[in-house]
Amino acid sequence: MAWQSPVDAMPWVGLYTAVASLICTLAMAADLIHGLWLWKLWFPNKYFTLNATTITLIAIAMKLPVDLDPSSDYVYSIKIISIIFLVTMLANFLPSLGLMDDKELLTNILALAILVVTIVVNMGIQFYTLSYFYTAIPFIFPLLWPFSMALTISATRNKLEHKYKESQQLVSCHQEKRFSSKELKLYVKKYWMMTETRNPQFEIASSPVSSAFGVICSLFVLCFGLYIRPTITDVQYNKFENSDYKWSPAIILMVQLVGVLVGSIAPVFRCFTFVGHYTLSKKLSKNILNVLHVEKHWIQRLQNWKHKYAHSHILGRNFLIVFHNVKNTFLNFCLALHIAVLVVCKLICLVPQTFLVILSFCWYFFKSYLKRFKRVANLFDPNFNIEIEEYTRYVVQIEAEAKLSKRVLRNTLHSITHLLNASENKEPRNLLMLLEKSTGFLGVVGFDNDQVQPLYPQKTHNCWSLVVVTLTATAIALPNVANNHFNGLLAGIREGLQIVRHIEQSLYAKGELVNEIKSARRVWKEIEVYHAWLQIDLQKKARAGETSKEILKWLGDEAVKIMIQFRSRKEPSIDQSPHKFILASSMYRISNTLLHFSEQELWLNEEKLFERISTIIADILSACFTNLPCAIKMKCHHDAIEKREENIKIAARLLGESIKILKILKSRQLPNIDKDSMTYIDNWRLLLMSQIPYGAEIPNGGASSTQFQQGSTSSNESLIVSTMQ
Repeated sequence: MAWQSPVDAMPWVGLYTAVASLICTLAMAADLIHGLWLWKLWFPNKYFTLNATTITLIAIAMKLPVDLDPSSDYVYSIKIISIIFLVTMLANFLPSLGLMDDKELLTNILALAILVVTIVVNMGIQFYTLSYFYTAIPFIFPLLWPFSMALTISATRNKLEHKYKESQQLVSCHQEKRFSSKELKLYVKKYWMMTETRNPQFEIASSPVSSAFGVICSLFVLCFGLYIRPTITDVQYNKFENSDYKWSPAIILMVQLVGVLVGSIAPVFRCFTFVGHYTLSKKLSKNILNVLHVEKHWIQRLQNWKHKYAHSHILGRNFLIVFHNVKNTFLNFCLALHIAVLVVCKLICLVPQTFLVILSFCWYFFKSYLKRFKRVANLFDPNFNIEIEEYTRYVVQIEAEAKLSKRVLRNTLHSITHLLNASENKEPRNLLMLLEKSTGFLGVVGFDNDQVQPLYPQKTHNCWSLVVVTLTATAIALPNVANNHFNGLLAGIREGLQIVRHIEQSLYAKGELVNEIKSARRVWKEIEVYHAWLQIDLQKKARAGETSKEILKWLGDEAVKIMIQFRSRKEPSIDQSPHKFILASSMYRISNTLLHFSEQELWLNEEKLFERISTIIADILSACFTNLPCAIKMKCHHDAIEKREENIKIAARLLGESIKILKILKSRQLPNIDKDSMTYIDNWRLLLMSQIPYGAEIPNGGASSTQFQQGSTSSNESLIVSTMQ
């Protein structure tokens, strides 16, 4: 295939347009399936959102409408379909505007405005040259609606955030019992109710603009036959072959027609959102019928711009007067156009919404009539209805008279309850078996020894995952240990580290111990998959028949080599190259602590040493899991609106999987340690070193026994215990 001129490549340009249209169609279909899967029939945007990629794809899909080449006149019917496809795409990604902050919204809306202006200008040129292209004029006005909607986003988000914080204060007023899974479930459900009902996407999906888009899309589907019949005739008679695009317009046509059909489903369902998702009342019905009523948050942004004074020390007074007059005139025009869009949208969706209101009232009176003659059984659990009433106070909404229906509240509560129950059935069994080896928290003391002298003046800090991963590496390196013990330990630590990472991610949000956490994550995959540590085969010495004492010494020596290489650099700094140094420092101290333990008593055999290390790991994980309630709550408190829903889902899964862990912790006693110190393993160790009762056995010897006896003169009374409620 040889191209003699650029015209020969035009069919492939058309195919490129069809591919872009297909990607947009698949993204809209993905949002449709996602909404159905979650049973959110207002179809929130997850895949087809307004961003740079989407705008680029839309620009490519609109190749035919902006083409002014005379040969493209043969595909005028496809140009009309392309404009309809554009309106359908605008209707689909409209709710995604609520996920953007002011800066992101401004950037995306300006990019979309440039594209729409280009399309409208090129269409305007064709209006004067092609008499039959006037049929596309009715589709131009809906192109303005997303920009009108964008002006309300900031005020809507601010108002929802204000209501959210008011509800948040209600949650924080309740005193909760420590390690109580029941209280934590209530906490998660309250925040889920607040997050779901204050979702800006839901507010936009139930707005008059979104409803009007739904009516327009339903008209597209009803008029589908009017466009498809003549277009199929054009395909049959090869009319498109006269254009430069040759065979490709037929492909574009089929893809965009499917896109219009698929993309019309979500907007049509959103058209019924306002009536179907709210409890009908006289005030709400009046608001629906009063199309001239303009809510304050709709015009707040433009009014703020209008009353904003432009400060300048350079421009003269007369120039400022002219500037403000021009500015106010322009903003008044924008305000009038903005209100006109709102009123027109309310008029468009008045007929279907009025029909739904009448239908809903008829259904209500019909049910009331039936109750007089027949006892209608309650379809739902009465206790569940009582629970709905309890969570109603945490619903966040802009308009007080527009109250969400019980069906929506019930579905919202059911979704998080189902997630909690499903997560509870996925309990980490291997982790629970590992935690059975722990009877306290003394392992937090036993993993390190103050008598092990540091090889570098800059002290590294420990984090939960780093200590657990390093201890696991030493356990894997031990000889003469049964494979089922190895596999059981690895499986338990694998499940435990998933929870530990959520805890560290939540509690170290300010960036503490970042290098330590990253180092532990990097080396864990190497340990788990290859049984290696910094590319050193951990089981090499065990296969060679060496003893556990020799292997621990070898691990310490390998760590020393890495640290010596680090010190040999010019002006070495832990902050500049933290990865290997942090891991080597941790391995050096832990392996030498285990070696030092052999000097305190008779050397344990490999099986007992493996069990001792497993017990230390279990104690450390137990101490780390005392932060679970705080981590779950922190997950619910995410500041970013677009991440709150996903974070609460993570918190619900974490809570469901940790129910039995919380039961274990509830039966234990904690040292008198504050919440801030509880976050860090080093603080745990220092506190336990000072509070260990007289004569208590240390799993691995944080210091010599005489040192503990000197530091514990008040026997068990020195250990202040907080009893779990």
